[in-house]
Amino acid sequence: MYFLIAIVLIAELIIAITVICLINKLDKKVLMLNERVTSIRPQIKGALDKMKNGVEQLVKGVHTLCKYAEIKKHEYTVAIVRNILIYLLLFTLKGRSKKCVSAMQLAVVLKDCWDKGL
Repeated sequence: MYFLIAIVLIAELIIAITVICLINKLDKKVLMLNERVTSIRPQIKGALDKMKNGVEQLVKGVHTLCKYAEIKKHEYTVAIVRNILIYLLLFTLKGRSKKCVSAMQLAVVLKDCWDKGL
């Protein structure tokens, strides 16, 4: 019986010594990693600052793009409404006078050329 207890105690001591050695090795590795991180901390900080500036510039660019899209949307909406009104006017005047229709079509062509800058 004493022999069995001695074997169990020896096994527990071996396990405890193995765990302590592993903890000691891991502690040394963590200390080395800590030294490396501490030595490159300024570089990490600089890279993070550059990344932050890049993200801020990206956000500004996206806001500018959204504003540009909103302006263009408004311009195209106004142009579409104008063209619809002109063509409705042409359609209503078409039956009354062919000369009026020709003059309105000429006015539309001149207006389109003026808007395009030709």
